[in-house]
Amino acid sequence: MKKKVFLGHFGLLTATVLVLALNGCGSGNAAIKAAQEKEASELATTGGRVSSAVGLRMGYACCNLRYTGDWVSDMGSGELPFIPVGSKLLVREIEGYRANVEADDKTYRFGHDYGRAQEKTPAWIDKLVVLDDPGLKLAKFPASIRAAIEAGKILKGMTKEQLIMALGYPATNDTPKLEAATWKYYWLRYPLVIHWDGGRISKIEGRPEIVAKAQPAGATPTAEIKSKTEGGKGGKSGKGSK
Repeated sequence: MKKKVFLGHFGLLTATVLVLALNGCGSGNAAIKAAQEKEASELATTGGRVSSAVGLRMGYACCNLRYTGDWVSDMGSGELPFIPVGSKLLVREIEGYRANVEADDKTYRFGHDYGRAQEKTPAWIDKLVVLDDPGLKLAKFPASIRAAIEAGKILKGMTKEQLIMALGYPATNDTPKLEAATWKYYWLRYPLVIHWDGGRISKIEGRPEIVAKAQPAGATPTAEIKSKTEGGKGGKSGKGSK
């Protein structure tokens, strides 16, 4: 039986509302507002976690998080729309290989589809929902790097931190260790391999049209072209058992 960590909209918040209502704390709206304020205060004082409810975490998007509809996979494809790096996130529930996460008043389903053998789902979520706002670091990057990250694109010379902000973490089934000499991503379902030298991108390997799409318009070509590169598997949604 899969372990379930749960705190939904009807967990802490509802319990607090009921207590307030029983104590006669005014109208329903006032009770809800008081419960929300209490929840926010607990999150703030515990560094993003409520100790009595393991599943609740408030923080920021570590990076641009690709999605299809309401689905965020651990192997997103680079051309997809994304939740921008630094967006405020609230994890409401983790169950099996899934998590319900709120961003801008919308609930997304985060799916740990491919890297289950390499890391546990809560650890994966903790990578994506960070407690310190990465926007503060982003603002200090050179203008060209900052613009590329904000557009979800990559540039030769980016650091690992900058690449993660732009494309997210590579799926751990393809890239088990971030110390690896190459990282593998997908764009339009085709492989995009990043080569490192001295902690910076030295080469981008893939189909020429894919490498061009992954970089900002006008960027100097940096690809190591492969004439026979088969289509990949990125961007699939809803894979796996619950």
